[in-house]
Amino acid sequence: MGITPFNYARQNIRLPLLVDIQKDDGQLLYDVPLPNAHLPPELTTASLYELNLVVPLHRSVIQDAISSNKLSDSCSYGHVVYKPANSDGLVGSVGCASEILIGAPSAAQNAEDRNLARDRDDSGPLLVLARGSFRFRVKEIVNSMPYPVAIVDEILDETIIRGDSDTNKEDDDAVDSLSSKDLVKSIFQSLDKLLKANAEASAAPLTPLEKSILENAPSSAPMAQAIRRRFDAEERIAVFQTFTSSLLDLAPAESDRIFAVAMMAGELANLPSDVRLKMLVTTDGVARLRLVLRELSSMLSMDLARKITKSLSLGGGGNNDSIELDPRSLKAAEESQKQLQVGIPKLPKWADQIKKGVRVEYFWNEDEGWCLGTVNEDPIRIMDEIIVTVKFDDDGSIHKLPFRGDDKARWRPPTGNTGAFD
Repeated sequence: MGITPFNYARQNIRLPLLVDIQKDDGQLLYDVPLPNAHLPPELTTASLYELNLVVPLHRSVIQDAISSNKLSDSCSYGHVVYKPANSDGLVGSVGCASEILIGAPSAAQNAEDRNLARDRDDSGPLLVLARGSFRFRVKEIVNSMPYPVAIVDEILDETIIRGDSDTNKEDDDAVDSLSSKDLVKSIFQSLDKLLKANAEASAAPLTPLEKSILENAPSSAPMAQAIRRRFDAEERIAVFQTFTSSLLDLAPAESDRIFAVAMMAGELANLPSDVRLKMLVTTDGVARLRLVLRELSSMLSMDLARKITKSLSLGGGGNNDSIELDPRSLKAAEESQKQLQVGIPKLPKWADQIKKGVRVEYFWNEDEGWCLGTVNEDPIRIMDEIIVTVKFDDDGSIHKLPFRGDDKARWRPPTGNTGAFD
């Protein structure tokens, strides 16, 4: 297994830049890549991503990257995801270089067509299969029309491990007190649970409704997608196992391991673009670990909530032996079961009575369980959900938490308590 050193930074690299744009909902148009140049190719199979480029200017960026590197084994472009505040230009912007593995018109149907398409000008949509390489900061813009071409330098993490740049004093929690070794251990444990849960979900037998949809589908596309999800889940587990067993060889230094673990967790857990952006911008490796662990914990909590909700909707008859509801929550669980309906889940009736000063309980995660707190300010309603600010009794921390119909099993009135929700 090849090893790529961490201790030098690429400098003065020419890259055509793909400057991401936001969709109407505020999300970035394309997935944010993460660095993978420090890993051997066999550990990057879960890190490949597709871009279906329909914007003509973005197609030109990829075509430039391909045509400029015809004599090279690889061709890359720069994906800019962060622009400094109060900056009119792109100098100082942060992004991730991406290696183009396949660049072909979306209409190309087979491998031969796609390979030929690398040298063919195409005015239609362009499908790109790429892999993140290294993060960079724009040093100089050498050409701005019709798209920016830049000279960039690679960004490396700080050599001094601090871990305090991501700490929010209003949201201090147990994660802030963990050492880098404990953070890595917790990330591995959380990632293992998450990957196994995803594999279990992808391998679960189809429900009668799903079978009916597949049987009446005009093509095999839905089945193909289900098979692909199952293969992807198994592939991610295999990559994770190989990565953990070879980590010391891949990254002998602690700072390198911190970087590698966070980036690998980001890829395997398929973290959202806003989290990936923060991972790219920070140069504090321990702060990045904390960011990743919080996100993994949130994903695990949501997965548990979905399992609880599914168990309730099945009347407790589902295959959900690993979920044990606290006897104190049975009354709230029965009430939640009555509220479950076909279509978009609705908030329970008692949610309308939530206001400042009301006591509530919230299921934080498997370790913390049900946490008692007080609503710190009147909720904010956004469409079919409310944002509830809760001050928890145990540590006095204050958190803004969404209360939606699809995760109402995580909320309940205080058990055996007041008549506030009568």
